[in-house]
Amino acid sequence: MSARLRARARRREHDYTLDDLRPFLVKPEQERLKSLEHKLETPEALAEAIGEVLPQAAVVSQKRGEELSSAMQPLMLSSIHETVRKNPELFADAIFPSIGPAVRKAARAAVEALLQRLDDMVQQTMTLESLRWRIEAARTGRPFVEVVMLHNLAYRVEHVFLVHRESGLVLQHVAAENVAAEDPDQVSAMLAAIDDFARDAFHAEKEADLSRFCVGGLTGVVEHGPRAVLVAIVRGVATKDVAASLAETLEQIHRTYAAPLEQFKGDAAAFEPTRDALVGCMREERVQKPESRRRGTLALAAIAVLALVGAGIGWKVVHDRNARFDAYVEALGEEPGVTVTRTGRDGGRRFVEGLGDPLAKNPAALLAPHGLRASDVELRFKPIYSLDPPITERRAVQVLRPPSGVSLRLAGGTLVAAGVAERAWIDRARLLATSLPGVTALDDTRLFEAEALTSARAAAATLEGLQISFPPGSATPPRAEHARLDAAARAVQALLDAAPRGGLTARIEIVGHADATGTPEKNQRLSEERASSVAAELNERGVATDRLSVRGVGHADLAGRKVTFHVHLSPMNEGS
Repeated sequence: MSARLRARARRREHDYTLDDLRPFLVKPEQERLKSLEHKLETPEALAEAIGEVLPQAAVVSQKRGEELSSAMQPLMLSSIHETVRKNPELFADAIFPSIGPAVRKAARAAVEALLQRLDDMVQQTMTLESLRWRIEAARTGRPFVEVVMLHNLAYRVEHVFLVHRESGLVLQHVAAENVAAEDPDQVSAMLAAIDDFARDAFHAEKEADLSRFCVGGLTGVVEHGPRAVLVAIVRGVATKDVAASLAETLEQIHRTYAAPLEQFKGDAAAFEPTRDALVGCMREERVQKPESRRRGTLALAAIAVLALVGAGIGWKVVHDRNARFDAYVEALGEEPGVTVTRTGRDGGRRFVEGLGDPLAKNPAALLAPHGLRASDVELRFKPIYSLDPPITERRAVQVLRPPSGVSLRLAGGTLVAAGVAERAWIDRARLLATSLPGVTALDDTRLFEAEALTSARAAAATLEGLQISFPPGSATPPRAEHARLDAAARAVQALLDAAPRGGLTARIEIVGHADATGTPEKNQRLSEERASSVAAELNERGVATDRLSVRGVGHADLAGRKVTFHVHLSPMNEGS
């Protein structure tokens, strides 16, 4: 091989192709690509990379708008809901330090709102201006609340509608408090009709849209977006803030709900979370009144309130005093022996005129129980003799002075006396009773003599102490026993005479006895014959046999050959 060929061969051994040089040229980029591929395909590495920039990205996104907050809100709500459901104690411990201040703040805000409403109510009901408003309401036929609102509000957003632009369907609707709800679809159809009419009638450009319309005192502010429309119904004169708020809210809805708006097929459930955003568009602005006028109104309201409170307290005091006086007069009218003829005022002091029995309850004694003082009421009563039954009974007790154990009761003009009293008192009562006012007769059938009661008991004791003796085997009393038979007859007569006057019923039993000499049958028969023999002897001496009873006991009690007496006394109402 020639030298020239060998030199050419050496040159070819050191020649490099593009493929040979590529690893040297792109190696750094390949390593970076592999590193990026590792980070993207490995969850741990990807999380670490995102974690390094996530805080800064959140700050930048927050500066641009509320997209990140709106996107994170459902996730945060779901996370909190799940945490509370699984571990409510943990959630309670977490919010415990702040729940107290939050409650106090809410209570303070509620009280301030109540005071503000009270202030507004006073201004709206207790001023000349409110009177003019009421006249205006009556003249125009509008509700008073609507007239007040028209004069106090510069504007108020009453309705906000979120409408799908392509289909015209209402996706969401919110209304202010105390505002009658309207049919959202009807409003949407009206807007579409007005929009189409404006384009057709005035040959407006296709891109031109309805931005504002007025109906009476209402103004419709319309904000259009690529796929949705926001409509605010405003009462009063809407400021630019309303349109700006609608535009900002509509942009946020388009960013957050771009896919649901594009894929909308008629189901508005996906747009339920937009309600909070629409509520943010519900604004109102009050008419600012001069502070001096407001202070004058508050002073007038305070004076009026104090006057009303004072009048109410005064009315309550007078009403209670009148009620107590009326109750006192009514109680007097129901009191036995008292008659009220007239009531009234004399020199600023109340008086009661009437008639009163001296035995009736003192009218002054009824003042204190009814909350009245003697200095409050002048009593003008004249004495009379009352015929009311309770007073007549009291008068009978006062005049007759019945002893202990005697009761007096009036029944239809008849004075009923019951009990045991001495004969002298009974005679006096019979003499005086019918002379008492209101007493026409005396019923003393249940009034008994104390002396007769004593005599009856003494006669019973005497009779039970007598015994009539008999000879052996004889049923005829011997002559020697005639004196005892006479004494027994006198005792029986005295007992039967005194017992009814003493309120007693007497039953006399003659008991015959025998000794044990004979047989039981003979002794029984002999004892009965002896009792009958004594009864016959007493009958011969003037004692009626119907008041006597006889029986024989044989020799059962070994009392011997004799006859004894047993007396049974019982009150007359118990029978004999």
